[in-house]
Amino acid sequence: MLAPTYAQLKNIKLALKAAAGILLAVFILGNIYNTFIKKRVIVNPASYIMKSGYPIFTSEKDYIELVSTYPRDPGVKIAIHSMQERETLWDICRRYKTDIDTIIAANPFLTGLNSAKLHTIAVPLEKGVLLAFDDFFDVRRMANELNYGDEIMGDYKPRILKIISRDDIRFVFFKNVRPVLLNPEIEKLYAYHRLFEQPLWGKYTSMFGNRRHPIFKTHEFHDAVDIQAPYGHPINAARAGIVSYSGWRDGYGKTLMIMHDNGYTTMYSHCSELKVNRGDFVTKDSVIGYVGSTGVSTGPHLHFSLIYHGKSVDPMALLW
Repeated sequence: MLAPTYAQLKNIKLALKAAAGILLAVFILGNIYNTFIKKRVIVNPASYIMKSGYPIFTSEKDYIELVSTYPRDPGVKIAIHSMQERETLWDICRRYKTDIDTIIAANPFLTGLNSAKLHTIAVPLEKGVLLAFDDFFDVRRMANELNYGDEIMGDYKPRILKIISRDDIRFVFFKNVRPVLLNPEIEKLYAYHRLFEQPLWGKYTSMFGNRRHPIFKTHEFHDAVDIQAPYGHPINAARAGIVSYSGWRDGYGKTLMIMHDNGYTTMYSHCSELKVNRGDFVTKDSVIGYVGSTGVSTGPHLHFSLIYHGKSVDPMALLW
């Protein structure tokens, strides 16, 4: 094989220099475009507070507008849902096949779970935690706090054509984890969440508070939540405890009451069948009865009450 001539070597060097110049130009122009020309994410600083170095949005309007117009890849598809009259967060979870933890993390402005306000909320279409960051170094810090070993989802890292980011906020999604960053109001509820669980999954048809009785048509105070589910669906204890009552209870039909520590009692009414007796110890995994329509009832559902030191309290304040 003949060795390349001087002229050929010179042409090769010129071609390499031209290619290097083109790459350098692309690098410079690409970074200029992404840094100074391409639309940046701008956020009003008054719309969020800082907690442990992370932003927590307090303005629903600003947050939903940001999520719905976010021009980068947050790492997950997100639906924007406007709540309807009598619709609960649990209805939304069932509709989108997600859980309350995911809803809480994706909507940091929520201060309660049973609000009368009809929120517009962001719903990630996978279970996990959607978080906002103002510094990409904090993404790795959060991953360590979550003990997250999977790939971090979201367009947040510096890239060859985006060395500098002028975005105020970037979104990142962590799959299949529970939130550790909560606003102060939700944080108080979350501590109790570790104690109680839903006795069954179903549609919440009547919430705690004033209502019109579905049979007698009178206005009354409803001291429980009604969860609609198929007849015969198993009911679990919301928390470990001792069965203090098992039997018929006037209009409540077949009813169970479970006494827990710290002054709490839970009641399960309108059952079709009771599986435990007074004095039995039960856990969250125990099937204690089955959904029915005994007593004064319009159809199969569970009337679930939470009692604290003898006074009825809203189950949704402690349970999800």
